[in-house]
Amino acid sequence: MTTAAAQARHLSLVRLEQAAGQAFGCADEGDRVAVRGPMLLTPTAITIATFATAVAATISYLV
Repeated sequence: MTTAAAQARHLSLVRLEQAAGQAFGCADEGDRVAVRGPMLLTPTAITIATFATAVAATISYLV
């Protein structure tokens, strides 16, 4: 595949991807705003929840 053909294919794929994104109501990449994820999905929160669950299960087992 020549360079020109590869570039043409790349451009057509980019246009197809943009058209599909617009069809499904997705904004362009330039319009995106950085959004912070929910606090419950951070690695620290997951670690604390796992530790708390282990402590609670141990206490429940011993009582």
